[in-house]
Amino acid sequence: MPIVRNVINTVLACLFFLSVASFAEDHTVFYAKQISAQRYTAVEGGGYFPVLTELDNKDLVAVVRGGDRHMGVKGRLDWVRSTDGGKTWTLKTLAEGPMDHRNPAMGQLKDGSVLVAYEIDRSYGPNGESLKDRLTDGIYTLRSNDHGNTWKGPFKSPLPMETCPSPFGKIVQLPDGTALMNVYSLKITPGASPVSITQVYRSKDGGSTWGDPSVIAENYNETDLLVLPDGRILAMLRSNVGQHLDVSFSADKGRTWSPPHQVTHNMEHPANVILLKDGRLLLCYGERNRPFGVRAMLSRDLGQTWGPDVIILAADAQRLDCGYPSSVEVAPGKIVTLYYGVDDLKDTIPVKPDLRGIYARAIVWTVPD
Repeated sequence: MPIVRNVINTVLACLFFLSVASFAEDHTVFYAKQISAQRYTAVEGGGYFPVLTELDNKDLVAVVRGGDRHMGVKGRLDWVRSTDGGKTWTLKTLAEGPMDHRNPAMGQLKDGSVLVAYEIDRSYGPNGESLKDRLTDGIYTLRSNDHGNTWKGPFKSPLPMETCPSPFGKIVQLPDGTALMNVYSLKITPGASPVSITQVYRSKDGGSTWGDPSVIAENYNETDLLVLPDGRILAMLRSNVGQHLDVSFSADKGRTWSPPHQVTHNMEHPANVILLKDGRLLLCYGERNRPFGVRAMLSRDLGQTWGPDVIILAADAQRLDCGYPSSVEVAPGKIVTLYYGVDDLKDTIPVKPDLRGIYARAIVWTVPD
């Protein structure tokens, strides 16, 4: 069953939604009371699907999608960086080509190397028109040994094109050095319809190649991974049916997983979970019910229970094409959360691709006690 939420939270959420009038730097986070925060624009005209991390040199970096709309042949990956705690951001192109570069995962390993994995969607005709069948031909990985200033690769891990493999979320690392990444794809069984499946893929060569998959669950897709202090791995999965978030745990390095247990209501997804310095877990997720935006919850028992109170980080998104929050704790209790949105446009100026109204924003806020 989903978590039980206080009725007052629903009422206050609506009041908060009405109170947001602009995109000024002064911002308000709501958690039973208004908490002052700051919000900064990281990307304009792009910024889909951000994956954010704090590097060992304290830079905040993220990989985002740009170049096209949510789907489109001109999609590329951009690299954004902040050296002042999320206030200002620089952007440069990271990966692009004649087909759609999309769906990134990212993380920094213990040796300092930074990995960005992604897929290339080749489901387009000669004029950029979408084809009926989706075609992706593997996982591509870039690696940097200088904090994302220069890159090696891409290195390709071939996977069956018909399974449409896609990375997601933050790349994590086990104590033995093995890197783990979520890849969701299609399970192909002769004589049966394809089934969505979410898995853990492993790399033992610093991200050059990925393989050795373990199934987390079927009928799920985008899944965030977190290595817990007790050695277990937490997975927060997006369900196909209902579009809610479920949690699952592994005690054997991701080989086997507990049955998923529902955490959020329907149309609340996808997730990013981080371990705070005080031992609590912070779950941030997209809110696809009105008012659209970004929500968060806390867990005090390493993910067994969540909430019941909800933190409202943003509630002014104009469309349900929003969210994908990604967070880091830059100081005890101080959080930077990066997310995207797409504004409605009232004019009809013919621009292709029309990137107006797309943005990624960073909220700098303090997690409540």
